[in-house]
Amino acid sequence: MTPSPAQSRADKPLVVLKVDVDTHVGMRDGVPRLLQLFREHQVPATFFLSLGPDRSGRAVLQLRRPAFVRKMLRTNAPSLYGWRTILSGTVLPARPVALAFPELVRRIEAEGHETGVHAWDHRSWQDDLDHFKPHRIRLHYARAWDAYVRLTGHEPAGVAAPGWVANPLSLRIQDEFPFRYASDLRQAPACRLAVAGTLLRILQIGSTGLCLEELLGIGITRPESLVHILSQQLLSAPRLAVLTLHAEVEGGPFAGILTGVLAGLRHRARVVTMQYAAHQLTPALASEPAREWRRITLPGRAFPVSSASGADSCER
Repeated sequence: MTPSPAQSRADKPLVVLKVDVDTHVGMRDGVPRLLQLFREHQVPATFFLSLGPDRSGRAVLQLRRPAFVRKMLRTNAPSLYGWRTILSGTVLPARPVALAFPELVRRIEAEGHETGVHAWDHRSWQDDLDHFKPHRIRLHYARAWDAYVRLTGHEPAGVAAPGWVANPLSLRIQDEFPFRYASDLRQAPACRLAVAGTLLRILQIGSTGLCLEELLGIGITRPESLVHILSQQLLSAPRLAVLTLHAEVEGGPFAGILTGVLAGLRHRARVVTMQYAAHQLTPALASEPAREWRRITLPGRAFPVSSASGADSCER
């Protein structure tokens, strides 16, 4: 018996394309290129927007860390991000990210994609979160929330931590805001998350597998190898695969890699927004045990990231 179209779609793995927009240039140049690619391949994506100042130049403060220097050299950061971005917020003035492009934000949603909150000040959060006091964390979320509502005219459903950097305090404060799901984790399946034994309200849908930047960071540079690894990660996930893209990377010099991945997904996976995936998975996750937050290290990544119990990596 030949399966019906509905059965065929149900049998395909679910894939979410998560786009992190970290910089002014990524918003200005990378997002339009990604929109064109998604339109050509007829797939939706979820864009997480940095809303406030682009202080990417503050990354220079991390040059004292050998792992960060190795990553910058292996990924050829100047070619990925450009010198204007690398000097932003230090030698050159910080420019706003999503707030500078209200029409582009509206275009993202008009073309059938989802948007969510990524950050107010991406760089300061990623570098200094563990030194933030509670009022500063709340202010970060409040500024990002208010800016998002001004841009879109509606409240955000989702939030994603910059660089997957979170801690018990930030997760508890995030839980106070009416987000319906978050994408703060790496190498962990969609789950309910607990912090020190306390169950959090917000559903977590983390990124699975390594992203392109990390593959470059461990020395994988051949285009065919990058396409193959990224595609296999997406097609082998048991329930849901989430591929994180960066507007500055796949919307920049590595757009060809994303084209290859999207071509390989055609007829083999169901590409959906993260909000759709959250809605589909919520009933099943309600009966599954919660996972405990922790930090892990990943190949090709300079700093530890948030994950959950059961993830395969080196705990920090």
